[in-house]
Amino acid sequence: MAPQNRPIVYVNALVIVICGALIGWQLRKSGAPEVYQAPVVSGSMGQAIPGPHYALQCYDCKIPLIVDAGTVGDENLPICFNCGAPNSLEDISAQVTPVVYRDIEEGLFTRWQRVVFDYQNSRYLKRIVGLPGEQIAIEEGELFVDGELYQKDLQEFDQLSSLVFDSRFQPHDSSYNLLHRFGVRGDDQGWIYTLDKVFAFDAPVKTRPQWLDYYHWNVVAGFVPPVERGTSTAIFDYLPYNQFIPRSQLNFVDDFVVDVSLKIYEPGVVGLRLLNVELELDLKQFELRRQADTRAGKVSLAKIKWDDKGTEVKFRVGLVDGLLIFANNNVYAESNTQRLKLSGDYNKDLAARLNPISISADEGILDITHLRIARDIYWLGADYTSKRWETDVTEVKPAFLLIGDNQPVSRDCRQWGEAIQKDAIVGILSD
Repeated sequence: MAPQNRPIVYVNALVIVICGALIGWQLRKSGAPEVYQAPVVSGSMGQAIPGPHYALQCYDCKIPLIVDAGTVGDENLPICFNCGAPNSLEDISAQVTPVVYRDIEEGLFTRWQRVVFDYQNSRYLKRIVGLPGEQIAIEEGELFVDGELYQKDLQEFDQLSSLVFDSRFQPHDSSYNLLHRFGVRGDDQGWIYTLDKVFAFDAPVKTRPQWLDYYHWNVVAGFVPPVERGTSTAIFDYLPYNQFIPRSQLNFVDDFVVDVSLKIYEPGVVGLRLLNVELELDLKQFELRRQADTRAGKVSLAKIKWDDKGTEVKFRVGLVDGLLIFANNNVYAESNTQRLKLSGDYNKDLAARLNPISISADEGILDITHLRIARDIYWLGADYTSKRWETDVTEVKPAFLLIGDNQPVSRDCRQWGEAIQKDAIVGILSD
């Protein structure tokens, strides 16, 4: 879509909003079921609840991609967040997706709920971040509640996270397949890239741990200076929904969760490194061990009955809000961890984050069948930077701090300088 035609998208969206509001008013008046529908007219909640947007499937790796209709066009083609391929908009029309919300029942407000509310003669959709009586602060991407770092569990992480890589969606262009995104160290010849497009380890006799390193690619649309597709970089607080939106600074995101699926033919010890933290998953002793940290002790895992034809083993491991989290079947373990420090030297800090994840094995036979990486939300203050920002204590009268998921562009309570009164909230999004 040419830049001069972009306002048409928003005019159409405004018409739909007005119609939706009238329909909702009529439904309320007629006593119909208390469920309402309205379109989303901005991208303040990101691609999870997009405003006017294009819904694509990357031509190369086939992963779904949603981008703001106002930020791309014939000269700025959408860039795939997974493989870095530019995508055409030919024969693709912008669309507006409606949301369904319901009336609020007394006492049902909780943190992270997405709510529809009225403020200064406009209607908005944001997320509850601060509850009545709380003092909220944001600093260096983290959220603090009443002076304490808020530490999310995995369920909360999933509500706020953004996908950055999924190995199931591999480019057809062989120049950008997994072989170019992972590296084998030195003489670690136990790892091979197979015809099935997975990495396999085969060492029947116990050896030293052999490492397979994942390198994150620069897929930031409009990155200055421009970079070639397939160039390594750190994980930044970039949202693929915001294509070509200028920002003064991108921030390193060191909180992420990795979903790993293995097919084990002969068990051994699988090592995991997330930035500066290392773990061992002993599939013979069924133990999880954190290396170089005796404080955390060992975590017992459920025993597995091995199948000669291969046994699927899935687990999640991540760094979230100062916690190391591991989840496998019915096992959920958390321990405090020391964050990777920023030195203030950009090139040095970047180099320390080019290889955020590594997997090792010391014996046995296994395939890595799936690797999925999602990053945490990176909170920004009212000036859209990582500098410290804080609220006064929320008023005694029930009021809520409401913020959009799309931190770099959302205008919300951070910029308005006030919380939203309870009686201004008109509905909660239906799942």
